[in-house]
Amino acid sequence: MNQEMTEQIAEVKGLVNAAEWREKILSCQESGKTVTAWCEENGISLSTYYRRLRMMREDILSGEQQIVPIKPRVSHGIRITAGEISIAMPENAEPDQLAAIVGALKSC
Repeated sequence: MNQEMTEQIAEVKGLVNAAEWREKILSCQESGKTVTAWCEENGISLSTYYRRLRMMREDILSGEQQIVPIKPRVSHGIRITAGEISIAMPENAEPDQLAAIVGALKSC
């Protein structure tokens, strides 16, 4: 695997991780529970929660939070796999479709 591909993969992982933390923070805020109670129930330390909250706010304020399009050199479409579920889509699938599928898989 070349350096450019490795960097792209790392960037995608970072974006996915940021999106997962946005969902967790929103879940906490919408739960009606205290942050302490929610973190205890979800196995997250308070320091991690608040660090991620700060990072999310900084990203929003700096305008750095964005989806970066990645153009693979050779594409055979998109395959999303979660456990025993595997979904294949054409390489020109809409980002909204992909986000919906990933969101649905997370809820399984």
